[in-house]
Amino acid sequence: MQRNITLRTSVALAAVTALLGACSESGADSVDKADESPSSASATEESSVPTDDSSAPTDDVDLPDGVLALPEREPGESSVSLPGGRYHVPLNDTLAFEVDVPADSTAHDDGLFIATEDFVVKTEVAGDAYGVPRHPCTDQTIEPAGSTVEDLLGAIADLPVYETTPPEAVELGGADGAYIEARIPRRYDASQCGGDALQLPGNPDTAVSGPPPYIGRWWILDVDGQRVVVQQNCWGCRADQFDRGPRTPQSITFTPTS
Repeated sequence: MQRNITLRTSVALAAVTALLGACSESGADSVDKADESPSSASATEESSVPTDDSSAPTDDVDLPDGVLALPEREPGESSVSLPGGRYHVPLNDTLAFEVDVPADSTAHDDGLFIATEDFVVKTEVAGDAYGVPRHPCTDQTIEPAGSTVEDLLGAIADLPVYETTPPEAVELGGADGAYIEARIPRRYDASQCGGDALQLPGNPDTAVSGPPPYIGRWWILDVDGQRVVVQQNCWGCRADQFDRGPRTPQSITFTPTS
């Protein structure tokens, strides 16, 4: 089924559209468990999907044995197919992460989005411009949310529409922070939203939105003084599908690049 989603990066639109179609088909004859309360106990289960046409920092580094650099994109392409393996992904000039990626995945925006099956993992530095929409449906302008993990948690707590679990202290990839689970139930009427889609927190130039139902798991981390957000997103998935998804985020480790 065709679903209209708005992704603020150019490549993500096609990737998430395909994802939504797969989710819709696989869930058509199943009980809609996406409308159940989010389970914070599943903070250790995750996976990925795609997006955009920007260039990430390049870094010439000696990688550990068994860790691969992301393949280069072909001219004019915004994504690249990834064989299964552990990959090194630069975040900026000083920070990178390594992540286990299942076979038949796709990297978009030089690893900003990694797509696997019905899931999109988005990993980015969440600096001073990172924030939350004024309203996820009716005013999707991103308002900055401070510079700390606590600042962003406070802004998310005030967000309408999203149903979120209480923050849990978490360690991911060598960094401390907080984990929350968010959802928008299928019953939410998005007809008044731009493109029938609801905005997610993000950087203004990479923020994405999509239609209900939505389930997401968000890690908000302090990585050596830099705020980093890891999102695992699925539009159209049931909760039980999400629970069985690849655990891509749990495999992340952060590494300095300089």
